[in-house]
Amino acid sequence: MIVLRTMLAGGIAAGAIAIAGFQWLQPAAPAAAPTRLVVATAEITRGRLVDTRTIAGTLGYSELTALRPSFSGSTAMVTGLAPVGATIERGEPLYGLDGQPAILFYGTVPQHRTLRFDADIPVWVELEQSEAAVAAAELTLELETQRLADAEARRSDLSARLADATAATPVLPEFTGLATAVSVASARLKRVEELAAAELAPAAEIAAARAELATARAGLDAAIRSLRRDLAAAGLDAVAARVAIADAAAKRDTLRDTRNALSARAGDNADVGQLAENLGALGYTGPLSQQVRDWQRASGLPATGIVALSQLVIAGGPVHVATHAASIGETLVAASAERGSILDYTSTEKLVTVPLAVADRGLAAVGRPVTVTLPDDRDVVGEISEVGSVVQDGNIEVTVEIADQAALAGLEVASVDVEFTSDSRDDVLSVPITALLARPEGGFAVEVIGDGGTALVPIDTGLFAAGRVEISGAGVAEGLSVSVPG
Repeated sequence: MIVLRTMLAGGIAAGAIAIAGFQWLQPAAPAAAPTRLVVATAEITRGRLVDTRTIAGTLGYSELTALRPSFSGSTAMVTGLAPVGATIERGEPLYGLDGQPAILFYGTVPQHRTLRFDADIPVWVELEQSEAAVAAAELTLELETQRLADAEARRSDLSARLADATAATPVLPEFTGLATAVSVASARLKRVEELAAAELAPAAEIAAARAELATARAGLDAAIRSLRRDLAAAGLDAVAARVAIADAAAKRDTLRDTRNALSARAGDNADVGQLAENLGALGYTGPLSQQVRDWQRASGLPATGIVALSQLVIAGGPVHVATHAASIGETLVAASAERGSILDYTSTEKLVTVPLAVADRGLAAVGRPVTVTLPDDRDVVGEISEVGSVVQDGNIEVTVEIADQAALAGLEVASVDVEFTSDSRDDVLSVPITALLARPEGGFAVEVIGDGGTALVPIDTGLFAAGRVEISGAGVAEGLSVSVPG
């Protein structure tokens, strides 16, 4: 029978367009004079048809974690750093300050407090210190309150004495004598002046009486001035005490809030359990207080039973030292905002990052498997763990985890190919794209080859992938042979 077949090159081009653009093939116009080509055969197969997209990615470690050291003083000297590229495991030091190592322990609870193990029950040192600070603030407030009361009492007493001293007739013994001396001297001067007017007293007596009166008044005035100075000083003491009381009350309240916050967490011993778990994993046994001292002694730490923030670094597992941000011998300043990290590390798990075009966002979904081709052409299975939302240069970052980390041994940073699945069909019939024949009336057919000859069978097309096309329709079945260009 005469078979209407398009030119072979036209059929191949149509298939390529279908794969690259995911577009349906359009029927080509029938050739005016079809040419019979040498044909080969292909089998209609049933199975999974997968369309993939391969994109270059980078194999490496996870994002850097900046490690900022803790130390109690204002400065500390760097005396040790784990080498760049090293893998640090539980119980090993990451860095050292002032000759004391900071040891890696595994866990999820950050080291947030200092614990003292005097017995089997740990004591939270920061809570103890906070309670002592509250007690000190309350004592300060009490003392300042007493100071104010004393100043107010002095003010009241001095005010009463000043009022008596300036009265026409004082009643307090300390002022009656001074006032009497002024009164007596004033009376004597008046008498002497009267006698002098009668020419019965010499001028010298008038001068002496005036001097006596001036002395008496000076004594009273000095007493009054002293009272006023003391009253002003008492007033200043009262003002200062009020300010100090306000400051002490505010400080006490702040310290109480801190103490209460610490107390609310005092029963949360997750960090203690985490510490015990790490010590047990390192082989220490016995009471926890003894384990702590044994670990400190073996690690080169003072065996005091006090576990300070500076002694531990908590991470989820082994870490890979990526970079040093400080150098041995460098002095770190606690108050310096520019101090930053002492070193940067990552997890030891290697993963792949892929810059995926925003237009291809549909290729990536968390949990979807992908195939990663390594530089030595080995394929490993990966799984998408994160799909970024930040667009940079038209791309988003896709993170792929690889379960078989052993397959990545010897690779630090490498360029890899990641094969994403864009579409798939399960349990479908498919043939090579080149088996498609354009029908004059539109649509496609395949030429089925049997024992009795050939037959042109109309079909419906589905997914185009990997050089094949999904087909369906009456007259097609798994195992039949179809003609393809030879």
